[in-house]
Amino acid sequence: MTAHLSSWRIASTFALFACLAVAPTAIAEDVPAAPAPAATEEASSSVFGSTVRIQSYNKEAEKVLQAALTEATFWSDADAKSYSGHEYDEIRLKPTDTGYVPMITGQGGMDFDRDVVAEIVFNHQDKLPERTDGTKAAKYLGRGYDSTIGAEYTDCYLMLDLTLFYATFTQRMYRRTDENKTVMWFEKLTPDMVSAETWAEYEMKRVEIEEGLSLRWAFSSILRLENIYGMFIVNNGDTHKTRITFISKLEFGDDAGFIARMGSQMKGVLRSGLKSGFVASVDIAKWKQEQKK
Repeated sequence: MTAHLSSWRIASTFALFACLAVAPTAIAEDVPAAPAPAATEEASSSVFGSTVRIQSYNKEAEKVLQAALTEATFWSDADAKSYSGHEYDEIRLKPTDTGYVPMITGQGGMDFDRDVVAEIVFNHQDKLPERTDGTKAAKYLGRGYDSTIGAEYTDCYLMLDLTLFYATFTQRMYRRTDENKTVMWFEKLTPDMVSAETWAEYEMKRVEIEEGLSLRWAFSSILRLENIYGMFIVNNGDTHKTRITFISKLEFGDDAGFIARMGSQMKGVLRSGLKSGFVASVDIAKWKQEQKK
């Protein structure tokens, strides 16, 4: 039971942190539509096509995310399922040598303004601890413009509660917009991406945050994610105003143990976590939309 719970939280918490969602709740087993056919140029471009150029310090992230955004053949070998009557309408799991690249996309079942969705993703990561038990901490460390990448950014420290241990990382998220889409991509922040002074300042803030937390056990392990990157694509919908697509990739190091590394790559766990995160993120978007009125 503990192993199952840990695996669930690994995937669902990651999906939730990225989607700015509330704690995962049970979702009635839905019956998917017939499995989606292999991606075609037309189908892929209608969801992912963009003139936005992805640039990252992590060249693996740059290559994978750019291909996911613009190349139909990237998804040709993905395990794809289509759904009807839900906030989401498709989930894809792209196999790679180091695990799956999961994707979920949908229109939320109602009209949302594109700027509302983009604002939630880019500027409200720090609301996660209020929304989900799986996020222990989320604090912005800095904001600005990255002249190397050529885009505005936010730096945010996150600690995820994965039941048997805590996983932490600091991400840098970028944002660019073309005529029809807002694309926000993120990668793990590393010392070479900032000045020595900024890194030292961030490390001081990280230590201060961690020392101020009340952990489940006094000797709970705090592990650092080996690698993490992903992106959000917010574009025009067809049956509703806005479509949002979330694509991600994460890797645990050897010190995370078998449950973390294997559980986070199980197809059923990934799909369940993505569904929970997407459904809950719709609730956040409703709240933000109401504030705008």
